[in-house]
Amino acid sequence: MDFLITNIKKDKELFFDVKRELITEAINFPMGKTVIGKWYEGIYGYCIEASFLKPGKETRRKEPNIYDMYPMLKCEDVDVTEKFTFEDIWEYLLKIYLIHKGTFLKILVLLYRLCYFYDHNYQNDKWRYSPSDEIFKLIYDLDTLVLRDGFADKFKELKYLNLLQFILFVDLLSWNEDVKYHAPNGEPYFRNITESKTGRTNTILSIISAPLLISKFIEDIVTKTQSGGIINVRLITTVIQKFTRSRGLCVLSDSELQSALAPYLRG
Repeated sequence: MDFLITNIKKDKELFFDVKRELITEAINFPMGKTVIGKWYEGIYGYCIEASFLKPGKETRRKEPNIYDMYPMLKCEDVDVTEKFTFEDIWEYLLKIYLIHKGTFLKILVLLYRLCYFYDHNYQNDKWRYSPSDEIFKLIYDLDTLVLRDGFADKFKELKYLNLLQFILFVDLLSWNEDVKYHAPNGEPYFRNITESKTGRTNTILSIISAPLLISKFIEDIVTKTQSGGIINVRLITTVIQKFTRSRGLCVLSDSELQSALAPYLRG
């Protein structure tokens, strides 16, 4: 599966160019609904409409995020991600870990690639998530050969958010985070490299990192229960500490991610 092998992101120039273009595009979205993309039928049979609604709920705060939007994924006119929260995102990923660890790791690599636009392409004067045929087939195969039966057998969920829907939702969510934090005067602005991680980067890396750390705790419980060893509670307190210290973020370092997502993520 060489096509999934991904290098730790080092070239930031194109990354920031794409971020700037996406932020600018979103600022200029009219009020109401803007369709970002549609995935209908085709050889894989997906039925998805990815959209933003403006304005979002954070525009009504006392100190508003004036460019906040509402990410929405619809299938057959049903909003399949309505009120989908970070808790739902992490629950989704941890269920996948319990279904199949190898699939869990592959999906986290797909999210890492999403974070840094590895699978975005420039189409019709816009940057959009548009993975290669190999990546798209991988998403479909993981869905139909692993997740569909896994959610049904382990969690009695005959209807679940399919993997493409999940990835597209994370893309919209993180795009919105960039717009909220990097358009102070109606145009893209990044103060420095560290500050620029606020928004998309920290959002997706937290989505990846927290389940990775929690999965280690789950694995430790299972192993120690079977062997009669002492459970390492610090594995879960480490997650809590990371969230506390970073005000709601949980981001592993490049070296930690590389180790956790081997052999797919490389330095």
